[in-house]
Amino acid sequence: DIIAREANVQLRGIVGNDRLSGVDVRGQGDTYNSNVLVLVDGIRINPADQAPPDFSSIPLDQIERIEVVRGANSVRYGNGAVGGVINIITRRASNAAAGTTLNARARAGSYNTVDTGVGGSWVGEQWSFIADAGYFDSDGYRDNSQLEKKDLALRIGYDPLDWFGLAFGGVRHRDEYGLPGPVSAEAFYDGTDADRRASKFPFDGGSTQDDRLRLDLILGNDATGELLLSLQARERVNPFRLGLASPDTLEDTITEERDAVDAKYQKNLSWLDRDHSFYLGYDAATTDYAREDADNPAGTKRGFIRQQAWFTALDIGLADTLNFSTGYRQDSFRIKGQTKEVVTCVPLPFPPPFDQDCTATQVEQSQGWHNSAAEAGLVYSPSDNSNWFVSFAQSFRNPNVDDLILADGDLGPQTANHWDIGVRQFWGSVVEFSFALFYSKTKNEILLSMDPTSLVPTMVNRNADEPTKRKGFESDVRWYATDDLSFNANVGYTNARFAESDTYIPLVPKWTGGLGVQWSFLSDWAVNVSSTYVGSRFDGNDFNNTTYRKLSEYQIIDMKLSYQWAALQFYAGIDNLTNEVYAASAYSEQYYPMPDRNYYAGVTYTLNL
Repeated sequence: DIIAREANVQLRGIVGNDRLSGVDVRGQGDTYNSNVLVLVDGIRINPADQAPPDFSSIPLDQIERIEVVRGANSVRYGNGAVGGVINIITRRASNAAAGTTLNARARAGSYNTVDTGVGGSWVGEQWSFIADAGYFDSDGYRDNSQLEKKDLALRIGYDPLDWFGLAFGGVRHRDEYGLPGPVSAEAFYDGTDADRRASKFPFDGGSTQDDRLRLDLILGNDATGELLLSLQARERVNPFRLGLASPDTLEDTITEERDAVDAKYQKNLSWLDRDHSFYLGYDAATTDYAREDADNPAGTKRGFIRQQAWFTALDIGLADTLNFSTGYRQDSFRIKGQTKEVVTCVPLPFPPPFDQDCTATQVEQSQGWHNSAAEAGLVYSPSDNSNWFVSFAQSFRNPNVDDLILADGDLGPQTANHWDIGVRQFWGSVVEFSFALFYSKTKNEILLSMDPTSLVPTMVNRNADEPTKRKGFESDVRWYATDDLSFNANVGYTNARFAESDTYIPLVPKWTGGLGVQWSFLSDWAVNVSSTYVGSRFDGNDFNNTTYRKLSEYQIIDMKLSYQWAALQFYAGIDNLTNEVYAASAYSEQYYPMPDRNYYAGVTYTLNL
């Protein structure tokens, strides 16, 4: 929800919690899962299939801050960094002052929600340690929308010298969840609250076992430059039932094993009385993916992905007020495994990757692509309080495993050119303002849709026959009226169309916006009120913009009140204060209702020793 308060950023979901939810940046539509890159401490968590990054696997109390970078960033981050990059920075004990910190938390709310956790950190002269354990359980807004999850995270750091550091960490996530499915347009728009809560799929759902390990090595200092070497391993197992399942229905299972290495070198230097920075990086990953069909083990879909790339970038100080940046990436991507032939399918009202019931034969397939991306930009800073910028960037996105399961025979990567121009302005410490215009043109955009030339329902993932264009703007304003009172507002506009047919890309709102106020009073009290607006959008299967009813616009208001007493903080809040009826996604006029007005209250305890 915090991320969704940014301009031109839309929260998408089908259940009403952070399981199977994602974030769309700058109007990517139904492929936002593969076109918006989500990182945790700089490491991608986007899976190898069409599913969204699992935000439920990130312990909220471990998050220190969230960075949202709009626009292409394929040079620095590679495949899929098209609409934007979201980097979730977790807390590290080494960033805190020496000593010990202990914390505990408990929260209860609507839908029988319980959220508890404990954590602690210790920082010594050379060693540091941080750990957190959490438990969450909720029945959810709708029937069969329950979510139970258990999380454990830890990190150990060793920094004996100013040029050497070592850190090892891991995350263990377990969850069980329900999938209530959609409701009809009649039930959504004209039905009662009970109609919207109801589920026709009472036994659909699944569970997740997600384990991640990471080892970081830091070498160097300001004089030599700094090298960060990161080794990562991830294993994910996801059994699930879907599509009018019964208690006796066997579970299909997704398994994913990913091993990766990232190496980045940065050197800051001075030349001709100007400051410059040089970057060089290499990253490689292998992913072994399988989706087992319990009813047909021979039909298991597999994919083995091997990816490697290098990139370089420069920040050059041309003058005291002018900085030039440029970069280039070369990427190699190869996928081997099995994929299905395109066949006649019975559509189901589910978003990808679960959107049809098909009978198909298996064919062996091996494909590979080489992509490159370049970027260049200028930043003009006439004063410490003003920055004007203009940039050009290229992006690419390779087909993933699920894209190839039901696809055109020649499905390939999409590529795009992006232009941005804007300004960031500060008026002292009172007002912050930013405004940016953007334009992008994508060739061969990968679409998840019905075959437009078929007279019978046939699902085919394909490259668009025509370019797609996105243009728009976003603006943010923050006003610190006093030390205790601040206001923020943002607005975003995105015009996302197919260039030749001039139809709109489904599920992309033209307008988004937000308002917020933060007020601290009586020294220990604080109140936060925020409002998010999302405009109307075309149905997810309405590529000609005339077949289905549009999704209605909606506005959500949330409010939170908190009180600090010594080491204790008490808080209470209301989400969806006006009880708005809304859906973030719909396919063929089958809607996924989001939660109604709901309440929560909690307490946190923090002890510094």
